[in-house]
Amino acid sequence: YQPQVMRSAALMFLAFCLAASGSYIINDLYDLANDRRHPRKRRRPFASGALPLHYGAAGPVLIAAAIAIASAISPASAGMVIVYVVITSLYSYVLKKKPLADVFTLAMLYTIRIVGGAVACGIVLSSWLLAFSGFLFLALAFIKRAGELHDANGGGAISKGRGYTATDLIAVQVMGISSSFLSSLVLALYISGGIPADAYVTPQLLWAIIPAMLFWQCRLWLATARGYMHDDPIVYAARDRVSWLCFAAMGVAFFTATSTLPPALGLF
Repeated sequence: YQPQVMRSAALMFLAFCLAASGSYIINDLYDLANDRRHPRKRRRPFASGALPLHYGAAGPVLIAAAIAIASAISPASAGMVIVYVVITSLYSYVLKKKPLADVFTLAMLYTIRIVGGAVACGIVLSSWLLAFSGFLFLALAFIKRAGELHDANGGGAISKGRGYTATDLIAVQVMGISSSFLSSLVLALYISGGIPADAYVTPQLLWAIIPAMLFWQCRLWLATARGYMHDDPIVYAARDRVSWLCFAAMGVAFFTATSTLPPALGLF
């Protein structure tokens, strides 16, 4: 336990939360006209009129606060937040209109948060973590797009300004499902031969994470194919009991692998 590292991690987490919130506010203002024509997005606070537009000034304020908090950690941490905001802005104004570039940018933004946390805490990231998280985040981004395209095939509307058509659904599903399986493959290769010798007490127990992780992602894809995925997959998972059971199983496997087991359980 290192208090300084934990403090830096908590501050960087807060900084990214503020930066993301500020960026979302600005994005919602930019997309206001399109959101008002969308069957679900029209219920968002600005689009529905529930929140006056002048509250959008909170966007730049939140971003400035995020940079200030990250600066209290280190200049490099502030730089990571600035990079995140710049890429988010490019996504909102340009990249989200480009097929494939949009999902790869979303995956990059999630990955930047991991890199930013490592920078703030002075941790060197492994290539295994970056490969695993990259494929996982790419799969989640594809799920989000597949959900929108499924709605379009069912008679719904694709958001204006997107570069996709309803006929792209199968291609998006294939690329996304492949990313899901690749993330599990990377994790399996890490457990098989990439774990440092002294990292876990019983590293073999980590194998239990793989079926739980893959089942969770396959469940998201099945929900998307059935038309249940109307919003962000993380929002869907947060409301899904089976997803929480998968997370619990992964957590138990991880913490058990890092703990000393009773002799009777030392099967490996």
